[in-house]
Amino acid sequence: MSLATGTLVLIGIFILCGLFSILAGMAGWDWFFTSVNSRMLTGRMSRKWARIFYIVLGLAILSMATYLYMTLPAK
Repeated sequence: MSLATGTLVLIGIFILCGLFSILAGMAGWDWFFTSVNSRMLTGRMSRKWARIFYIVLGLAILSMATYLYMTLPAK
């Protein structure tokens, strides 16, 4: 696997994770916010702020994917 291919795979993973985080924040899925890993965060803040946090986190992940795509060397 070349470096460009690996970077494209990483960009795809970032896009999926970013979209998932945004969807979870917007939909407020109970199963997502009651999971063990998410409860560490939601136990410290209200559900409303946790949802906002996950939306912002998703946007940051999508921004990183965009940055990686824009800096991908041309073939």
